[in-house]
Amino acid sequence: MAAAAMATTAGAGGESKEKEERMERTTLCFPIVYGSVAYFLGKKADEYHTHQWTLYVRGPNNEDLSVAIRKVVFQLHPSFPQPVRELTQPPYELTEKGWGEFEVTIRILWRGPNEKT
Repeated sequence: MAAAAMATTAGAGGESKEKEERMERTTLCFPIVYGSVAYFLGKKADEYHTHQWTLYVRGPNNEDLSVAIRKVVFQLHPSFPQPVRELTQPPYELTEKGWGEFEVTIRILWRGPNEKT
């Protein structure tokens, strides 16, 4: 992925002009956080909805990752309606209710060097 940097130049009349320049052969490195949280619904629970849970992909301080992420795909258990969920805008979070544990696949698709946000 090529990084972009803003350069400020002075025009003939002394005014500032900003221009985006691509930096070739540059790698961006930034932290991401992914995981899940679940809460017991208590008296609001029924037989098939005992917990509310959230899956997420985000920056450690909730930074906007859309500059680098094109989409996040969550692959849920096949018993869920529409078990493949694609999120193309932040927040990359999915909240549902359920009753048991299951494995989830999280796939992050990164923006190409020429893609705009």
